This record gives sequence, structure tokens and C-alpha cells, in this order.
Amino acid sequence: MAGNMDVSSEAKDYAARLIEAAASIRLPQLFREKHPDALYFLPNRNGVSIIALRTPTLTEDQFTKLLEYRFAQYLAVGFFDIGKIYESRMEHEPPSSVNSRDIHYIAAAAETGEILSYICLRAAPDSPPGITLRMKDRPLFPIEEYCGWGIFNRLSMLPDLPIHKVWELGRFVKNQRLHTFDELGARAPIEVCVALHHTLTGSLRMEVDAFIIGLEENVAKRNLDFFHIPTVVIHGTIPYIDENQFDLPHFQDSEIFACAALVSDMSQALNSRLPTIEGALEQPGKQGMLALLALKRDAAPLKSSLEPLEWCDALINATIRQQYVPMSIRRQMLDMGDRLRKFDLFIGLLPAEASILRSAMERIDVKVGDVIVRQWEPGDSLYLIETGQAEVRVGSATGNPVILNTLGPDEYFGEIGMLTGGERTADVIALTPMSLLRLAKDTYIQYLSQMVEVEQQLARTAVQRATNSIRRNQERIDK
Repeated sequence: MAGNMDVSSEAKDYAARLIEAAASIRLPQLFREKHPDALYFLPNRNGVSIIALRTPTLTEDQFTKLLEYRFAQYLAVGFFDIGKIYESRMEHEPPSSVNSRDIHYIAAAAETGEILSYICLRAAPDSPPGITLRMKDRPLFPIEEYCGWGIFNRLSMLPDLPIHKVWELGRFVKNQRLHTFDELGARAPIEVCVALHHTLTGSLRMEVDAFIIGLEENVAKRNLDFFHIPTVVIHGTIPYIDENQFDLPHFQDSEIFACAALVSDMSQALNSRLPTIEGALEQPGKQGMLALLALKRDAAPLKSSLEPLEWCDALINATIRQQYVPMSIRRQMLDMGDRLRKFDLFIGLLPAEASILRSAMERIDVKVGDVIVRQWEPGDSLYLIETGQAEVRVGSATGNPVILNTLGPDEYFGEIGMLTGGERTADVIALTPMSLLRLAKDTYIQYLSQMVEVEQQLARTAVQRATNSIRRNQERIDK
């Protein structure tokens, strides 16, 4: 990973020792017999044991070893900054990163207790009753902390679910010391997901209505698709974290998207798929591996009930480059999006949406006296004023222009041509040096033409300005 190219040999040695120590972790006591508080337990299926436990049911030693294990796996694939880890002498993630209600799914070698794979189902942050995802004044999920509040607000159903019924999947890892073709290493991640699906549709069905996850499409999304889980992936995201955080390489070097799934959808999909997967897992050795491999070629999830309305598709599915884009550039993009939302026309956009739209707009600087648009010319753009002032004028029969309006920061013009596709109704001339944002009609049609709140605001502005123009002309005639 690019973030770990220039670290010292001491830091690399320190990371190697952590990875080696995690590889020696054994938890056989967890799998000798069913824990009284286990949500799921499978003692041995072709060499793999599985258990699902809430945080308080783990001993302090078990909890610490799980933190060390998952920390080391992320370290091994370069997701963590080795230099920062070495400087702080971190040995695992802080215990505060785990909620007391979180559920830990652990797969291990049945004979030794060696951890093979792991995933955490994170409980929603503590919130008062009645709080939903759509509300602003609430604790954020980890995925919202880096993708931004409101990232799920355009989806169907999900934004209005009680927040305590929405959980987040995280830290899905497998033992990086095992060879790619190691049989137990290949079976374990599938067994972990089987356990997750059994609990979500079984013992947890009254607690969890939906889950969210930040994922890379070529990794976690493929695992969800393997189980035919109907999901919605939100591509229109600009993940951002502080550059001093130890997990910077994960965000800097990867393409990470927000994803969501409804448990009722999952239950429906698994009625036919899960028995087939478990049938393959029941087969021993090479026979079982070939059966699982064959199922990978049959990954065809159903459509999710969380799919947004069609008018949201363009912004949700907008492709914004993430990989290797520095956090400083991402911060600029997000700040420009925040600035765009100060225009009343775009106040209803979500932060990520505004940043994506702003990245598709052209910034223009004009000098005093420049004619920005001319009356009777075709209208193909909307202009938003960041700084400076402009005067709106129309010609008259006497040849003396009539001043209709003066526009300043956070105002816009060109809405009539944008809506109607007709000619400009007035000249707009810069009274001062100006900084403008140009929204091309093609961009408007692609992203905004079906957004009701934007269309309505443009129409209100157009009607108001047309009315003012008529009134000014009548006043001039009356004089």
C-alpha cells in the first residue's frame, strides 16, 4: 500500500511482530462446548468451528485477543499506517471502538482454536427513542463518520427506521497467514457469513431490521452477492478522514462505498440459497471446495427493497475517483459542496450530493463590465454567484436599457433559459470582479432535472423575476 512505502525498518519489524503474534492466537476454550449465551454455535463442520457472542460474554483476555487478531489482519494487508502504529506502540485498536452490545462472529480451526475469520455486527450508537437515520442531531455510525451524514437518506424505507434497528457490519477479516488455497481458510469466511445470516433471520430478527456497511466492491460486496443478498450500493461518496489517523491507508488507497440491506429481503433470498451453500459446506475436502467454487459462478442477488426512487439514481451512482486521491483534495471537494449548499437552490442536497454536483460545475472569473449573458441568446447554463455583483438589464424601444435587478453572492441567474430551453430574457453584466459557478444544462439534466425541490425553486424564481420585469416595465411606461 502506498501509505506504507517509506516507513523505517524498525516500524516494519514492529508490525511484523504484531502480525506474527496474532497468528499464534488460539481460543480453543470458546469452541469446546456451547457457551450459554451464544447466539450461534457450530462445534465442527469439516474442521471449522463457529460461535457468535455479544461483547460482555467474552472474557477480558478473549476480548483483547480478538482486538489483536483483527488489528493484525488489517495491518497485514496494509490498511493501517505502520509508522503511526509504531510511534504510538499500538498493539490493537482501542477497546472504546467496540460497543458493549456488538456481536462477534468467530471462526476457528476446530482442532486448535486458531482464528480463521471474523466479522463484527456493530450495534447502533446509543440514542433516545424515536431517533431515525434521517435525523441530524444524533450519534453517527462509523460509516457516516467518514462518508458523511445523510448518505442513506435517499434510499427507500431505511432513513425512517428506528436507529436502534439498524446495525453496521465491520472488520470482516480472514487470517492473512493462510495460503489462498488453504481449505480451512477458504471455508471460514463463508461459515462466518452463514452464522451471520442465521442470527439475523433468527435470534436477532426482533432487534435488527437492516444493516449498513462500508465496503470495497471487489471484496465484501462479492461475499454478499455469493449469498444472493439484495443490497444497494451508494457510489456517490467521498470518504474522508483526518490524515493523522492510523487507518489512513485503507481510505487513501481503496475505493470504499456505502451499502445497505434489509433483513426481510435477506430472509427471502436465503430460503433457497442458504441450504445450497450449507450443502456444499457439508461436503468434505476437495469435493466441498469444488461445490463452493461452483456456487461463486451463480451470484445473482435479487433487487433490494431499499432501492431509491429513479430520480436519485444519478447522484447515488455518480462515479467519483477515490483511490489515491489525497485527503486534502477530498476536503476541498467537501468544502466546495458545503459552499454550494448555501445557495437556497441546493440547500436540500445532501453533503455528498452537493460535493459531486460541484465537481461537475465550472468555476468562472469575470472582470468589471463583462457581459456574462446576453438577451436573446440561447440559454444553456445556470450561473451561481460566489463573489461580486452583477446588474440585470433589458433593452427598450428608446434604446436606453432598463435595470431590472442587482444580484450578489449566493444568488443565481439563467433559470428561465435552463427551464424552458429558450432565449435569454436579459443581459447580465458584472458590476465588480466576480467568481461564478456555471451549471451546464447537460449536467442539470443528468443530476437535477427530476429533483422536485430544485425544479420548484427554479420555477418560483423564474415566475418572481418575470413578474418583477413586467412591473418595472409598466412603471417605466407610466412615467
